[in-house]
Formats: sequence, structure tokens, C-alpha cells
Amino acid sequence: MEHSVIAELISVAFLLSLGGTRYYYFVSAGVRPADRSYPAVDRALQVPAYFASAVWTVYVAWSVLAPPRLVEWDRWPLSHGVSDPLVWAAIPLFAVGLWLFWYSHRTIGSYWSIQIEIKKEHRLVMCGPYRYIRHPLYTALFFGYLGTLLALQSWTLTAGFPAFVASYLLFAKEEENVMERGFGETYRAYRRQTGMFLPEWAKIRADILHLLVVRRARDDK
Repeated sequence: MEHSVIAELISVAFLLSLGGTRYYYFVSAGVRPADRSYPAVDRALQVPAYFASAVWTVYVAWSVLAPPRLVEWDRWPLSHGVSDPLVWAAIPLFAVGLWLFWYSHRTIGSYWSIQIEIKKEHRLVMCGPYRYIRHPLYTALFFGYLGTLLALQSWTLTAGFPAFVASYLLFAKEEENVMERGFGETYRAYRRQTGMFLPEWAKIRADILHLLVVRRARDDK
């Protein structure tokens, strides 16, 4: 595939939008300090996720700034008839990822922090995207990474995707350990009813059926 300006622009636009959203909520989350009465968190389990995200960002920047001849070796050998539709297919992935990232941040509000911690007067958020997924912010990042993969069609990004997911799996598991220590059985019950990164379809089906029953009852009145 040729050095695609459109692919690079939408990849950069997504990461800039992601960074702007995160910065905004990072500032707003700082108004609620952490509760230091809880046990220390294993920070080492957080490092791989931050490193993987940094590598993703640096790679996109390198793809944009480097001369085409330096990145051509890393592109999938596809014809325009195949590669161009993949670039356009990346756009809805970026859109869903950015929307979910913003919606999740807005829902969790000042309880979010850049590192795993329980805030003072912390309450367990179980509404919005958190009704179905325990870590929708990470799911949003997966959508974004897949969008970048389709847009840039890179062997490096392809090879790095399993490591990217694994790094956030470590992060999520440590976060859940902290939440379980903080909220006990309430969190364990919540964990049984939700998916880690993808929703439990049984719960979605039950909610849809409930809405249909309520709507039918309202229409019958």
C-alpha cells in the first residue's frame, strides 16, 4: 500500500482527540483525592499498559513523519482495491472508540485516575457503559488500536496487538483486585453480571426483554 495521507490523518486525529479527552478528565479527576487508607497497589502491573500505549502513539507519529521509503517495508502488500476499503473501514472503529472513551470518562467522572486507586467517598459506578462492561475505557482503546491497524495496515501493529491487549488485561485484573478490596461482595456481584471488555449478551437480552415488556404494558393501558 502507498503512503496514505488519509490513513495517517485519521490515525493522528483519533489519537489527538483521545489525548484531549483524557487531559480534560485528568484535570477534572484531580479534584477528588485518593483514599490513602487502602493497601498499596502493585504499580509494576500498570507499566506494560502505559508502555504499550506509548509505543502505539510513537509508531503513528513515526509513520507520519518518516519518509515513505522507510515505512513501505512495514505495510501489508495489498492492492488499492483491498487496502482502500480497509482504510475507510477504520473510520467507524475510530468513531466508536472515541465515543465510548468519552462516554466512559464522562460516566465515571472524578472517580477515574491515571493510576489505579480508590478515591475518597468513592462509589462503585454501574451505570452507562459500566452497566455491561467493567472496563469500557480499555475497550475503547482496543477499537482505536484496531482502527489504526486497518488504516496503516502495518505488520508492526499486527504483531503488537496481542501484547497491547495482554498489557491491559494485567492492568484490568489489578484494578479489579483493588475494587474487590474496596467494595467486597458488591463488586464481586457486579463482576459476575458484567463482561471485562465485552458485554455479557445475556444481560443485554434481559434488558431488551424488560424494556419490551414495560413498553407493551404501557401500550396496553
